[in-house]
Amino acid sequence: LILPSDHSLTKDCNHKYGASYVYLSCLNKCIQSPCILMTKPLRHDSCKGQYKDRVFSLSNNSRLTFLIRDRRHGTYHHDNIFPCSNGNCVSYDKVCNLVDDCGDGSDEMDCTNHFQCRTQWNNF
Repeated sequence: LILPSDHSLTKDCNHKYGASYVYLSCLNKCIQSPCILMTKPLRHDSCKGQYKDRVFSLSNNSRLTFLIRDRRHGTYHHDNIFPCSNGNCVSYDKVCNLVDDCGDGSDEMDCTNHFQCRTQWNNF
């Protein structure tokens, strides 16, 4: 997803979900939607046991990322991993999509594209 840097293109992202919501909010293209990735940085011990073929690297001298090897295609995937509060990880398409994919609700917690009741993880 590549967008021009013109901030006049900011919009209401209340109807964006998953990877679209994550990328748009982190590119400051959403009105009043902070980047959810800033509150949950990927750490060296994130996603324990989930990705056995991962390779760590330091991106932009400040942010940790890791590559995941796809054995079938011989390729690597990176920069689309969201660390859940419970230690699990999910891909960006599972973040802010109105479904508790982490199992602890942390993938929906800081999203502004839905209303959240005070009772645990009831999203509207």
